[in-house]
Amino acid sequence: MRKVRKQSNIEPLNTAGKQHMHFQMRQEQYSRRIHWRRRGIAVIAMLIITVLAMINLYGQQTKYTNASAGLQQTNKALINAKQNNADLKQEVQDLHDDSYLQKLIREKYMYTKDNEIVFNMPN
Repeated sequence: MRKVRKQSNIEPLNTAGKQHMHFQMRQEQYSRRIHWRRRGIAVIAMLIITVLAMINLYGQQTKYTNASAGLQQTNKALINAKQNNADLKQEVQDLHDDSYLQKLIREKYMYTKDNEIVFNMPN
């Protein structure tokens, strides 16, 4: 559409021309209002999308942090279990050795060899 600017030295010759100029001016104002309304709606929609994305990102970050903490605890438990497993395997190997078995029985169950005297010393 052609823009009609109001100039002080131009006046319509008849009422039809005046009505036409007034109609064009109102149409122009209406178009401007519509454009501003559309821009406002677009800005509000972008803000809503941004806020929702930030909320979603925060939730995902929280889940990731919790999962990382759980993973670290699980890794520590795994290391402890592996160490415990290695200790138990060593103990099983030692139990097959007769000298270790005799030593363990003497310490744990207070057995003695023939003609052996046991002295209990306080620690």
